[in-house]
Amino acid sequence: MTPVSRTEAHRVFADLYRKTRTPEHQQLIDEAILKSNDVFIRIDLIRKVDEDYESKNKPKKDDGRDRGLPEREQRRENPRPQSQNTDPKPKRSSDLVTIESAKQKQNPAKKRVIEQRQGGGLLAGLFGGGAGGVNNSISKFGKDTGTIDIGLFGRNPTISNNVEKLFRGMKEDVLIPTIQALRVSEQQGWRIWTPLVYNIINNFNKFYNAFASLDALILDKISADIFLERSLKMQMFYVRFLQRSDANDIILSNLPDIVKMDEKLTPKLGKIMEGVNYALNLENTRPKLSEAITAFYIVAKKKMFTWPEIVTDLRVPAIQEHKFQAAREIQKEVEITVAKISDDINTRAFKKEELTNLRSRYFSIDDKGKISFDFLNAVVDDFMAHHMPESAKSQTVKNSYKSQPHRLVYLLLRDLQTVYINLIEGYVRLGDKNQNQELLIIQPGLFRNEIDQLNSLVRTIDNFNKKFPSFQYSFQQYGMDFSTGNAANDQIAGPIVQALQEASEFFGSFAGKLNIIVENHLMAKVTESKGKVNDKIVSTKDKVIEEVKIAQRFIPHYDKAVVAKERINGMKVEDVFIQFTKYLYNYAVIFKDPATTSKLTAHRKIEQELIKLNKEYERLTYSSFNKESGGAVNSESSEGQGDSEIMNESEAEGDT
Repeated sequence: MTPVSRTEAHRVFADLYRKTRTPEHQQLIDEAILKSNDVFIRIDLIRKVDEDYESKNKPKKDDGRDRGLPEREQRRENPRPQSQNTDPKPKRSSDLVTIESAKQKQNPAKKRVIEQRQGGGLLAGLFGGGAGGVNNSISKFGKDTGTIDIGLFGRNPTISNNVEKLFRGMKEDVLIPTIQALRVSEQQGWRIWTPLVYNIINNFNKFYNAFASLDALILDKISADIFLERSLKMQMFYVRFLQRSDANDIILSNLPDIVKMDEKLTPKLGKIMEGVNYALNLENTRPKLSEAITAFYIVAKKKMFTWPEIVTDLRVPAIQEHKFQAAREIQKEVEITVAKISDDINTRAFKKEELTNLRSRYFSIDDKGKISFDFLNAVVDDFMAHHMPESAKSQTVKNSYKSQPHRLVYLLLRDLQTVYINLIEGYVRLGDKNQNQELLIIQPGLFRNEIDQLNSLVRTIDNFNKKFPSFQYSFQQYGMDFSTGNAANDQIAGPIVQALQEASEFFGSFAGKLNIIVENHLMAKVTESKGKVNDKIVSTKDKVIEEVKIAQRFIPHYDKAVVAKERINGMKVEDVFIQFTKYLYNYAVIFKDPATTSKLTAHRKIEQELIKLNKEYERLTYSSFNKESGGAVNSESSEGQGDSEIMNESEAEGDT
């Protein structure tokens, strides 16, 4: 139909714009109407987009009916003529709209008898019959609220023009951006709001759309009965809105945040808030919206109603405070997001625990965060006592080794070769001095790369020290060269700095590999202490380690003592592995391995991330994260309990 007047054109435009469409389809409509401000041209643009889109996405017909659409959308796309009413309308709880009116239509004769018994009729109205009190109440209500015009002798009440103005008070340039903003709030608001804020604004969104769609009905001068039927969703969303005294403040405080996040909507913020404020103040107008709705009930039934009676009959569920009431696709996004946050919390919590264990197990850190390397004294003393000539055992020589990185790293690498490497390279003598046996702990070759790298570093640094025996180089200078790279072009310092960097990375990676073996062993011991160990884990107590991977297993023969000439003689295998790993980690820090150093400070960043993730989880679920259960989505699985009940109450037209 082509509109003949601008007023009619605005009505046609509104009906076209509010048609139910997919988000992609609606986006094409929104872009098209920006091409012109003329309402007639906009109508043509919308129709053209609809035709093109439907032609492009037209589904195959099946028995003359589109089975691809949900039942509700089929009714919207292919509405039946009002004259055809073969299917019964859905039942609803309220008898204000359908039940009583249906009885009256089915038996008009009975209705006349009832009116006669109640003293109804023209003479009763003139001379104060039984219905006079009701008519007086209606007349008084109409006069006080400005919602009802009383006909001759008060027998023909009709809806006042003031009500029409209430429903048609918003202009197109306000209505459209407000609907767009509320649609964005429904789609994106859950990302930043709590369930309560989202549900209040989303309920307002549904009310606003339902309210705005009624202007066409008002223009058509439809009967009060039809209006009540078509507006039932609006009534229920409005009742729900009025149930929250804080709804206005929550909407005004939070809705602008969503608008400002959208570049296209930000310039329209003024118009949007004008539309929002209009709807928020419908109880501050004359007439109030609640009075206008009441007037429709009175006119439809020719009897007096009050707003509290209507609210009671509608039985609208309250807005949920702790669960998102959202459409299914939004709810799915919430569930996916909560699941991802749960995974992130678990991952970071595990990483934090791992780093905490690493710090406490392998490092001596005081309250100020300073690491103690006092254990080095025993290592240096032991190595010099067994491998250095008497002339080199003075305290001066010891201090020079501990203060110069190129000398200290050589000593530490040689100490690893002589004391610990046999533990992971081949058979180890275990037991005691009188009774022992040679056993395998690690499969030979499993640490071949580390052993080869260790031997290579020893040769490189030993050759350097022999070539430059008088070379003086401090840890302070090494720290500067390490961070700035200034020594790269120095013919003497350059090679040793590179060798020290390689050694630091070697210490860190080697420690990480051994730590997996230690962690696996400690996890197996915890499981055993809880009585949950299985035969597979128990069998690893004497089974050679053939691969390094994260899995609960014991270090073979971990409770047996080592028989050796070195200082680890008499130590249990378990303790030797822990000490070996501890020394490697500390060496990596001494020589500034970046990966190891970051492990000592990464827990701070993880703690901050956990705080943010837990807050986000609590916002979405209104519950604290439960590590044992892995978290749970505390939200509705459909449009929300309250919304679904409202949807079932009415088959009213319009996008909600």
